[in-house]
Amino acid sequence: MSSNSHDRATNRKALLSSNAFLKRFNWILLIILLFILVAMVIFFSQSTYLLQIEKVENGEILWEEEIEKNEWFAHEYIHSVEKSPVIEKFKFDSSGKILTMESWTKSFGAGLPYERKGTVEMIDGYFVIKDLNKPIHDNKLLMQPSDLFPHKFYFKDQELTLSEEPFIKNVIEIKVNELSGFERLTNLFN
Repeated sequence: MSSNSHDRATNRKALLSSNAFLKRFNWILLIILLFILVAMVIFFSQSTYLLQIEKVENGEILWEEEIEKNEWFAHEYIHSVEKSPVIEKFKFDSSGKILTMESWTKSFGAGLPYERKGTVEMIDGYFVIKDLNKPIHDNKLLMQPSDLFPHKFYFKDQELTLSEEPFIKNVIEIKVNELSGFERLTNLFN
């Protein structure tokens, strides 16, 4: 075998082994791209929900936090007529609606629950109406907190004082906003 034919054979083996490497590299690249594609499909198909307190006048978000379906939140205030504490508890249900679940009052009077719905019991001096499962109007709570009495909002381990800035004397809306995967992605870069 001449040196020239030996060189051609060596070059041919090198070319064949280089093609095998490229074929393996292409398969690895394809698997990585498929993995990225599946991850993107999962990311974009899942929604995130934000519990928000918004200033109605201009749409400014005063507070927001992620909420999962079936999580609860509440607010507590002093009733303006009865001058007694009221606690209302809400749930963001699995269908995406905000439901009034419980109402805690120390008395019954103007603007306080009076119908016998759900189950009623006495707890720590409160008349507690449970299991209401009542959807709220337009899936949002509207209120105008005053500084005359304390007004609190509770979610998870957070407590907000609605009777202080930036909430006080503003008409506010408590609602849940759904973000698509694309909106979540754009929020990452804002």
